[in-house]
Amino acid sequence: MPVVVVTSIQPGEGKTGVAAAIARHYAYLGRAVALARVEAEDGHAEEDARYYASLEFAPGNKAAPVAASSIADPGGDALLVVEAGPEAAAAIAAAKVVVVAKGAAPASAPAGLSPSAVVVTRAPAMAEASAGDVPVIALAEDRTLAGFSVAEVQALTGSETLIEGDCPDGTCDHLVISPIAADAGQPHFRRFPAKAVVVRFDRTDQHLAALRGDTPCLVLTGGQRPSSNALDAASASGAAVLLAPGGTVETVAALEAIHETSRFQGERKLDSMAALLEGSALFSALAL
Repeated sequence: MPVVVVTSIQPGEGKTGVAAAIARHYAYLGRAVALARVEAEDGHAEEDARYYASLEFAPGNKAAPVAASSIADPGGDALLVVEAGPEAAAAIAAAKVVVVAKGAAPASAPAGLSPSAVVVTRAPAMAEASAGDVPVIALAEDRTLAGFSVAEVQALTGSETLIEGDCPDGTCDHLVISPIAADAGQPHFRRFPAKAVVVRFDRTDQHLAALRGDTPCLVLTGGQRPSSNALDAASASGAAVLLAPGGTVETVAALEAIHETSRFQGERKLDSMAALLEGSALFSALAL
């Protein structure tokens, strides 16, 4: 039964990350692995498929969603990991099923499904339990998994990209507002690794302080271009620089929910999800 279907009752529960981590686990054991995203109407299926197609440990994944009816046993020792909504998952025969839920395990499995395991993301605390005979793997809130991309910041704020940066598919863990006092800048910024810093376009001292403290992204507010010194320093450090049209208060308000709505992407998120699952009961439950 070398097909694993990862599903959830609601979108946004974390199934993309769980599917990718499962696939990577078996790929690193030497298995031939593929990932597929079943067609869905939640607006993210195409994005998920493109993400799977970018994963080097599972070459040849389709960059577009597939029909549930096309899912078949890959044969031999190969493994196919499929992300699907609950109805599509129920239509896939002879597969191991992993149900993903956010915050707490569901009271019951989706109709027509008998899961091998339940993975709870953003659980109140790291713990393992069971629902009857089904193991429940609870993953505590993780800052990296809740991180966000530069593209998501840009979309929410309507920003212009001044510098793309060296890692456009990377993620930030923290959203940091620049302090008012100039001499507080660098110590303040160094408290937060992997951050996006929101700061006025004309605070060159703060731009430079932020760039000296692990800042993958500068979000400049006020709609006017910063000094060439700041842009030169950002280029040298590899940071992305966005220019938001609104003021700092307006820009921060637009980003308030970014940790709740961010998508699974980038190597850092995959590393974090894989590390959380590696020591859990998930892989013994799958028994592959």
